[in-house]
Formats: sequence, structure tokens, C-alpha cells
Amino acid sequence: MSQNPAAVIVAGGPPPPVAWARPLLEKATMLFCADSGLQLCLACGLQPDMLIGDLDSVGSEQLNRLPPLRHGIEQHPSDKDESDLDLALRALARHWQGPVDILAALGGRLDHALFNLCAVLFQGRRLGLRVRLLDPDTTVYPLENETLDLHDLVGATCSILPLGGPLEAVTLQGFRYPLQGEPLGHRQTRGLSNRIDGSRASIYAESGQALVVITKNHPPC
Repeated sequence: MSQNPAAVIVAGGPPPPVAWARPLLEKATMLFCADSGLQLCLACGLQPDMLIGDLDSVGSEQLNRLPPLRHGIEQHPSDKDESDLDLALRALARHWQGPVDILAALGGRLDHALFNLCAVLFQGRRLGLRVRLLDPDTTVYPLENETLDLHDLVGATCSILPLGGPLEAVTLQGFRYPLQGEPLGHRQTRGLSNRIDGSRASIYAESGQALVVITKNHPPC
């Protein structure tokens, strides 16, 4: 799956290292920040196109120092039905349709990470965006009735976790353990820790939803 050019959302979780994040933020087609995600942008010497959330982690003094942003600041009350990241994704969809990389969404509080993985990723699909979550060692894609193409990941570990039910008619190409039209069961571990052996690999499932987790430079278990 091609991810360039991509918009970037910086979520409010523990930030990745600046040296890793700065190149991604610098080449972003659009750069949105969810609440304290602003801190990573500023640490990289960049201004976001939009800041959104309840802004409980951004001080008023810091807000007052911000220059006018391309798409402004959208502040929501703390008592709300959506997370700051969900709101940022919805706001981005009003301005952009295409690949989206989300940073700072996998660490920190376990409940936030789980909702980011199981809700926000698939919310992005409903909004017409091609979303993935990134940190320096891990990339997570949603999979739903499609072919996911993976390039230049030889040696990476790939785990496929079905959500809500089994994946049906799964085909894996370019993997150490390929599949050809087989099911992957829900609440089973068969999809854990495969290895990508080809410079081009692909995952196809005829039906069902799953998380595809790519871990670089990590031996299969």
C-alpha cells in the first residue's frame, strides 16, 4: 500500500523520538494535532495546520503564542462523546482524502491504545481515509474486505488479529507461512508472528475485520 503523500495526525500519547518523527512531519501533506500532540510538532520546529481537542493538556499561554493556523484551532468541551484523536480524524476528513499516518497513538494508557486500534482505525476507513498507526518499530493497518500490499519489509514480523469474528478465505503471499484461501479463527493465535520473506507481500481476506501489526527487526516467536 502506497502511503505517499500522506497527511499526519499527532495524537496525545507518549511522543516518539523527535529524530524519528521530524522527517515524517516535515513531508506531511497536512499536519493535524490532537491536543498534546502539539508538543511534538513544536519540538520538531513545526506548526500544525490544525489543533483540535479539549486542549486540557495545552496551556492558554502556549495557545496565545501560536500563530494563526491554516485550518485554525477547534476546542471542544472536556465532557464529550469522542476522543481528541477521533475528533482530529473527523476534522482531517473534511480537508483531505487519502493516506493518513497517526503518530503517538500506541503507547501510554492501555484503554486509549485499544480504542485507537479497534475504533479509530476503522473510523478512518468509514471516513474514506487510508489510516495506519505508526511508532518507530511498529505499524498497524486495519484490514477489511481488501488486499493489503506491503513493500520492502523483508525480515519484518507480521501478526494478523481477527476482530469480532473469523477472517474468511485468507491469502498470504510473500510470507514464510503462506495461506491460500484459508480461514483465520477469532480468538486463536494462528495469525501471530508470521514473517515477511518477499520484497512484495500481500494479505487478502474475503470477509471479516482484522488488525495487521508489522514489527520491524524482530524475530518471530
